[in-house]
Amino acid sequence: MSLIPELYILLVNYNGYRDTIECLASIYKQHTVINIQTIIVDNSISDTDVKKLIQWAEKRDEEEIVTKFPEYVYPLVDRAISYAHVSEESLIGQKFEEELLIIRARSNNGFAAANNIGLRYIQSVVSHPVPIWILNNDTVLATNTVQELVKSLKDISGTYKKNGLFGTPLLDYDKANEIQAIGGRYHKLSATSKHVGEGMIVSEIKRVEDYKIDYPVGASMIIFTPFLEEVGMLNEEYFLFFEEMDWVERLKRKKGIVQILNVLGVYHKQGNTTQSNSKNDKPEFIDQLFLRNRVLFTKNYYNGYIWSVILFIIVVSLPKRIIKGQFDRIPKIVTMVFTTYFGKKRKAI
Repeated sequence: MSLIPELYILLVNYNGYRDTIECLASIYKQHTVINIQTIIVDNSISDTDVKKLIQWAEKRDEEEIVTKFPEYVYPLVDRAISYAHVSEESLIGQKFEEELLIIRARSNNGFAAANNIGLRYIQSVVSHPVPIWILNNDTVLATNTVQELVKSLKDISGTYKKNGLFGTPLLDYDKANEIQAIGGRYHKLSATSKHVGEGMIVSEIKRVEDYKIDYPVGASMIIFTPFLEEVGMLNEEYFLFFEEMDWVERLKRKKGIVQILNVLGVYHKQGNTTQSNSKNDKPEFIDQLFLRNRVLFTKNYYNGYIWSVILFIIVVSLPKRIIKGQFDRIPKIVTMVFTTYFGKKRKAI
């Protein structure tokens, strides 16, 4: 079956095919009449995940999906799902009209790089404004979520299709009646952020527009294709974390808008994408990367605050690692912070 997509859903899969399959199952259960193409960019260590995803597309009843939301996943859609599987190199000059496009990345260069593979492909095959939903693979969609999203997007003017960045609230996968985040607030002095609305009861949220946010959480972001020409691709130098805030900073220079849509149907698992389910116990690589990117983002956009951020890391962040007994991380973090600070500043994107 071929189609002309009216919405693209873009997922990145890194060694998480079970989460991705659960997400896919909820996507294909959506009550919508529009054409959707789901694109998965796989940057896993081996080809195992791609094989599992293809197997699911062909024979959906072979492996049980473990889910806390069987009502959004089962019964599995019983029609054929057309799919194509290609390598990153094979994308050049090609156009795929299958419902599901699985792209095997050449290498793992991070969240932004993987998404950019999909974004560049979409940009190359689309000549008119089409929405792209950048969605984490560790999410599950309530049944009418796409329908509600499309309804919200119809009210967006042509100007903001070029310079608008949109998001949706995230609901907590493990505490379904609670908000995980409506959006985020950023604090320049420390280069830290917090989730707005975290822990609130979903039924208490009437209008998400009433909550002040600085950026949409990267697990659920929507742009229109002209945005890529106006603002550019995701910044790949972060590898992971801060990509959405980098987009926001570039968008500010275009006098664009950041808006959270009143779509309450995206359930997100905490930390599955980064393989870190606890905010307080991050794997060493993730921990160092997050601290490094606080310095890098500040250097790129708020250089006047750079010593404030470095001081915060030394006075607050390092003692926390010492208290946890993570002594081996201290010299690595100090080296990383100052290497990032004294490193060559990137060119504007």
